[in-house]
Amino acid sequence: MDSSPMRPQSQQRRWERQIVDLPVKVGIYRSSEQVLIPGLVTEMSEGGMSLYAGMSLKPGDLLEVEFEMPFQRTVQAVVRNKTGFNFGLEFVETLRG
Repeated sequence: MDSSPMRPQSQQRRWERQIVDLPVKVGIYRSSEQVLIPGLVTEMSEGGMSLYAGMSLKPGDLLEVEFEMPFQRTVQAVVRNKTGFNFGLEFVETLRG
């Protein structure tokens, strides 16, 4: 019997992730009005990101994420998973698109 601790299986990802600390505004439509909530991106890749935001989201929700950088860039993303208020998002179009 093997007494070594279980090791999580490594997930192969399509894009390399970068650790970041980027403030963003997250837009979601509620009752035909767009609600903007501040959020923080903690990991990012060409295809998606890890977002912390104090809002109730569920897998499948479509969002707009507005980056607050020297130039404004808004991208659409879909919630793929969640843990508390941390959300795994997949961009509708890759950042190169």
